[in-house]
Amino acid sequence: MTEFEWMQKVKAGEKDAFEKWMDIYSGDIERFAIQYGCASKQVGDVAEETFRKLHNQLDSIANEESLVCILYKYALKSLAYVQQTESQNETLFPFEEDQELHDRIVKIETVKKVPFILSHFHMLDDLEIAAIMDTSLEEVRQAITAVSSQLEDAQLEKRLEFLNKSYRRMKSSFRKEQVFAKPQKELRATEKVKQSISKKTMISWVAGILVLLSLLIVPVVTGEEFKKASAEKYIERLKSSFENEIDSRHIELGLTESTEKDEIEFNMMLYGNKARVDFEAMTTRYERVITETGILNKKKVSEEYKKIIKTVELPSEMAERLVKNPLTNDRVNSEEFMKGYLEQYDILQQSYYMIFFKHEQLIRDAIDNEGGDVEKFMKERDSYPKDLKNALDGMIKQNIYPTYIKEWGSIIPSYGKNDFNANIRSSIHEDFGGFFTMLESAPFVSYPGLVHSLEDSVNFLMEMEKTLLATTLGNEKTEMLSWIYNELFYVIVGGMEPNRIFGTNGKVKKEYQAAWERIASADEGSPTAFIMQIVISEMEATDWTGSKSLNRLETYDVDQALKLAKAGELETFGISGIMQPEAGMEVVTFPNSDFENKVQETYRSFSLNHDLAILKEVSPLVIIGVYFYANDQADPETMWHLYSKTKNVVKLEEYVNGWSQLDVDIYSLDSLQFGGSEEREDSIGFQRGNSLSVSTKMALNEDFVWEIERIILDPMFFE
Repeated sequence: MTEFEWMQKVKAGEKDAFEKWMDIYSGDIERFAIQYGCASKQVGDVAEETFRKLHNQLDSIANEESLVCILYKYALKSLAYVQQTESQNETLFPFEEDQELHDRIVKIETVKKVPFILSHFHMLDDLEIAAIMDTSLEEVRQAITAVSSQLEDAQLEKRLEFLNKSYRRMKSSFRKEQVFAKPQKELRATEKVKQSISKKTMISWVAGILVLLSLLIVPVVTGEEFKKASAEKYIERLKSSFENEIDSRHIELGLTESTEKDEIEFNMMLYGNKARVDFEAMTTRYERVITETGILNKKKVSEEYKKIIKTVELPSEMAERLVKNPLTNDRVNSEEFMKGYLEQYDILQQSYYMIFFKHEQLIRDAIDNEGGDVEKFMKERDSYPKDLKNALDGMIKQNIYPTYIKEWGSIIPSYGKNDFNANIRSSIHEDFGGFFTMLESAPFVSYPGLVHSLEDSVNFLMEMEKTLLATTLGNEKTEMLSWIYNELFYVIVGGMEPNRIFGTNGKVKKEYQAAWERIASADEGSPTAFIMQIVISEMEATDWTGSKSLNRLETYDVDQALKLAKAGELETFGISGIMQPEAGMEVVTFPNSDFENKVQETYRSFSLNHDLAILKEVSPLVIIGVYFYANDQADPETMWHLYSKTKNVVKLEEYVNGWSQLDVDIYSLDSLQFGGSEEREDSIGFQRGNSLSVSTKMALNEDFVWEIERIILDPMFFE
């Protein structure tokens, strides 16, 4: 029997159905009365009065209304007429800890304690509690949170669990037959409570015990059926609630819920998709639990549901919450806020990108007609297709604006720099301002040169560095911030266009000297300051005409310095040896004395007996260096032993007899690169200027030794 069918029987006034329903819920109402603050001798009367009122009003209850919610609503009304004075000194439990916690809960004001009691002891969700109390979801949630804070107990959840067990051990005084008897006088706050148990009361109490005993003997199949149906109905209500949450937020954003096809086509996670996947997985899982057990832990489900809904919280909602409760002195929670805010912003930006991509030609034509004027473009939005118009309206509410990037010749949805953003910035810990710098001012680099002034670019760099040194986040936005930071610094020091920083006199321009010195004067522990101090020292020695370290500097050097700074090992940084800018990649730039020394040491060890075990786990860049060093030493035998024995069919004697020395100096190159240290084979790149040769191939043998498969020398070797 479904919950709907069961409720129809109850609402139709079928006495058997109503009595069995009372068997299920009478204990809950008695416990609610005790938890509210009612004296134990009165709880039976409260429960009887509650069910009596409900039974008399069954005809007026609509089909879609929850009978459980109405029951608790009537109980709450009944309790309003009950005196609580006699319950204040009443000892209910043998355990002092339970009594103390019960007394504290009872003393809390009604509007706060009732939501807390219904949530923690009666497993009702926030929606049900709001309906019972005729209030909003937000007020219910605030009340529950407030009471949890007010009780201030590190072991609160465990103590509530023990207290709940004590509540359930209490004896019932509910008399089912009294519900259908002639109504007694209503409970009034001014009524005099009986001081002793009369003979009639004793008889009624015994009768109640007999009723309870009979319930233990009679099968409770119908009660289990009802609870199963109730659980099923609860899941259906959650489904309806979820759809309302998703729909209302999409309307606010000016978006329509994307399909699986959209996500595959655009290869991105779009707004609300993950929440739907998680919610459907959750409901499927709990529907299986209901089928198998017939019961449902509504509190557990409710908590899981809240976490899912949290993932679709809008950035505007998050910002409003932050401004009301600033985190300027709280680094931990500031970082947690930034994590959620950045993730949600990123997803929304991708969703708006999809709309822009869909209408790419229309937008391009419109912005061209307006000469790149975004304000004029926005004024005409009522004439655009409905989905684009809605998106343009919705994104502004989330502080996302269509922004014209002249260098790209297109419009992108980007973060707004305005009062809205200023309020968020001022409400977060200052260490995380670099994230907002990234959102507000991108792009930063436009080859050739900088998008912003040199002074502003240095400010941005230092803000980003402060955040990168402080954050522990490892999400995509942090990686993006790191990449922008590395690139910005690289361009500020000349990057791939070094001539831009030098004047006609061959010296670094005065404005760049000042900018570099400002970076170098940053606090101890700054990776860019550490690098600039090295560069400036070398520049001053040459009267600002050149620096060997600057010539060797690459973007991955900055990243390496940042990693060392975060680990407290910045003093070990050097633009020398083999660098690992990312997982699986190795790079060495020249000149590089550390690398040359490593190559010579490896050659001396290996050339003695050509024992391949010496080369185990040695970098392929060192091995190729040994190959060319052996060539310099006129040692073809060592060169032959570095080749793969499975790929090289030329025998040693034949190779030595046909060998001639190569006129090659690998240290005249700019760099060597290898990108396959996590693979079984890959090529080595030889770079000189803008030329890159990848004709040399390396393979990892079964003993974890990198061997040469082939070498084809590019003409650039002989320049």
